[in-house]
Amino acid sequence: MYITVHGTKTALLGKEQSVGNEAPAARITRLDGSQNVIGMIAPTVQLLIAIPSLKTEVCSLGAKKFNALIKEVPKLTTYMITTDDRDFVKEYAEKESIDSAEIVIDTERNFAKKYGLLISEGKLKERLARAVFVIDRDGRIVYKEVVPEIVDEVDYDACIEAVRNTLNIRKKGHTHESWMSV
Repeated sequence: MYITVHGTKTALLGKEQSVGNEAPAARITRLDGSQNVIGMIAPTVQLLIAIPSLKTEVCSLGAKKFNALIKEVPKLTTYMITTDDRDFVKEYAEKESIDSAEIVIDTERNFAKKYGLLISEGKLKERLARAVFVIDRDGRIVYKEVVPEIVDEVDYDACIEAVRNTLNIRKKGHTHESWMSV
C-alpha cells in the first residue's frame, strides 16, 4: 500500500489489513515501560489510532479531537499509538490532559508491521502512517481508514459512527419476537 508524504508517493511496509480480517495481536510499550498486547479479541470494542508524531500540529490536534470525542463513548478501549520517545509522550499526555485514551509507543514497530503502517522512506521513515482501526469484541476489524496524505486528518465522524455502530451490535440468537412469529 502507498500513501503520500507531502505529495511524495511512499510505500508502507508490513501486512496490509482489511475490514473483516482478524485483528492481529501487536506488542506495544506503555508509558510506564511495561509491555502490552493490543488488537485481537478483547472484552471491549477497541479503537486503535495510529499517530505519526505528537510533535506535529496535525497529530497533536487529532489526539486532542479524539480525546474529546471518545469521552462520550462508554465501553470502548482506545489506544493512541505513536513512535515518539516515551519521555516526550508522557509529558504531552499530562500537558494536554489526554485521559480518554491510553497513549502507547510502538518501540519495536510491531504494530506498524502487523497493520501495514510502517513508512518505508524519507524523513518519516520508521514512523506510522496516520490511520484508525475499529475492532469488535470478536477481534475482527470492522472499520479502517489509512489517510492517503500524511498531513490530512482522519474522518472523525465516520470513525466515531463506526465505533457507535459496533457498540450497538446485538448478539445473534433467540429473541422474544422471533419465536413468536413462527
